[in-house]
Amino acid sequence: MEGSGPMAAPGQAPAAALRAVLKPSGPLPAQSLPVRGYDFAGGPDHAALLRSFLTTGFQATSFAQAVAEIHRMIAAKLEPLSAEERDRAGLGGPRPPSGCTIFLGFTSNLISSGVRETIRYLVQHNMVRGGSPGAWFRWAQSCH
Repeated sequence: MEGSGPMAAPGQAPAAALRAVLKPSGPLPAQSLPVRGYDFAGGPDHAALLRSFLTTGFQATSFAQAVAEIHRMIAAKLEPLSAEERDRAGLGGPRPPSGCTIFLGFTSNLISSGVRETIRYLVQHNMVRGGSPGAWFRWAQSCH
């Protein structure tokens, strides 16, 4: 193969491939947490396992960040409203006013999964608003 550069020695990767794949590492941002998973040697601790998701990496870290955001929303929902906020909230519907409205959007396929009971709980306890009309219709059908 003329013009394709020097051949690698037998048993070695071509230099161009090494340059393309083996890039130098850069410094991590100051707020980075060390990657560390749950240590099962201490026995099962479900709360600690869920807390460890923050440093597990990949989707587990995103899950832990979502859980932290949900905790912030629940805390805001439980905060008492100021007089002005109560007056503005009085224009709303049948739900008692709160410091946070949590909208729930989901696709109808979740209704036919095990998530259905979680969605039912959230709606029955006025913890969320929203959802797509198709999803609510499918849910209503599945409850009979």
